[in-house]
Amino acid sequence: MKQGGNRLFNNNITLIKMAISCDILVVGAGPAGSSAARAAAMGGAKTILIEKDPAAGMNIQCAESISKYLMPYLPFPIPKEQLIWEMRGMRFWAEGITIERTGEQWQGYNINREKFDKWLVDEAVKAGTKFLTSTKLVDLDFNDDYIVKKAHVKTPKGEKEIKPKIVIGADGVKSTVARRLGVRKVRKGDIGELIAYDMRNLNLEHPHYDQIFFGDFAPGSYAYIMPKSRNVASVGVGTTIEENKRELERHFEEFIKLDIVKEQLKNRVIMDEKSGEAPVGYLTDKWIYGNVILTGDAANQNIKPFVEGIIPGIVCGEIAGRIASNTRSRYMDEEEYRQMVYTKLPQFRESDRMIDIIRSEGFRPHDTKRHLLHLGLCAEIFSTQEIIDLKETEYEVIMKRIERHLQK
Repeated sequence: MKQGGNRLFNNNITLIKMAISCDILVVGAGPAGSSAARAAAMGGAKTILIEKDPAAGMNIQCAESISKYLMPYLPFPIPKEQLIWEMRGMRFWAEGITIERTGEQWQGYNINREKFDKWLVDEAVKAGTKFLTSTKLVDLDFNDDYIVKKAHVKTPKGEKEIKPKIVIGADGVKSTVARRLGVRKVRKGDIGELIAYDMRNLNLEHPHYDQIFFGDFAPGSYAYIMPKSRNVASVGVGTTIEENKRELERHFEEFIKLDIVKEQLKNRVIMDEKSGEAPVGYLTDKWIYGNVILTGDAANQNIKPFVEGIIPGIVCGEIAGRIASNTRSRYMDEEEYRQMVYTKLPQFRESDRMIDIIRSEGFRPHDTKRHLLHLGLCAEIFSTQEIIDLKETEYEVIMKRIERHLQK
């Protein structure tokens, strides 16, 4: 039996704890976890959903934007009141070039993740899920086949044990489930870092358009302004280069000094910080280990190149919950899970082909050609294969191809 972490001892006397039994334990109450818990409970499984924070929707680390074209894939509708601001398109900028995209594929909505996540949890609870807040997974007891026997959780009342038949790890890019199983692996460029703030009192030029920017201020990634109203937006800079907080702040300062940006932000007032991390590459070899199934960011289930994970997380979480509920045993089929995900969201296949393109391996500062390629990829001027073919092409040639596209 593999065991790690701390156990409670007091004066050399082991504290005996009554274990809680359940069919399915879901770790993490984000969109993927709540969706998984809802599906599992609707399938009749005794389901427990745990969240380390005192409530759902805390410590949000994203721009809170969802794409309209993905909404038909949802297993249940999102109430209109959750869609707080409509986006009519996207605008891309790099090397002085601006490209505007409109149409359903480029449209979306901004949401309030605090309210959104609480709504998702409420749906899971209505389905029969038991929701435990301030409950942090600290350890797992499992055998050589990754069959989890017990989960050790820390609560305000001390450590407790949960005995599940199946564990669903929906606990994000830093997944404790994956780390405790010892299956997490991270290569250079696999994790994108983000420094971001919600700001008000802005002078947005295009309040119904997401703005995406490419340059040295966002090494290997992009910066953005994503409106939440006419004068409120999430403003952030991402990178796939491993850097400390000071370097990220320096990049952010470079970004907001751009002429195209500074006028919009000159009267800014910071409301809240939304910095964090997101998976770019796969952090585990599999999505299923023994009686453990990973979903959401823990399984890198987001769609590139924008690393969009809210709706994909809900869709994949629902699939994970249904599989767990239908099985309720120690054996779950990895290939079946993947096929269900890729069938439901075929966009994942193209997304996977983009991983090596957007990872930071081989990134060089002042690589203006790469900025153009990222612009071409995200604005769908170039296909993924064209991006690969153009890697050795001169900057001027790429620029001319983009200019010709804009003249059509």
